[in-house]
Amino acid sequence: MNNNLSNEQIAHDLAVAVVSAKISKKAYISSDISVITAYEDAYSDFLRLLNKIRTVR
Repeated sequence: MNNNLSNEQIAHDLAVAVVSAKISKKAYISSDISVITAYEDAYSDFLRLLNKIRTVR
């Protein structure tokens, strides 16, 4: 695994991918708070998991 990227950067990249996939499935895309909330939720979940698995080694 490439350890040059921080957990925060990896979590951000994954969160953006998840939110982008969700948005691409919608017929109508609104610019409301749900997009930000989806990003924040995905980011925190990924960061928690990354911190757990990358500090065990």
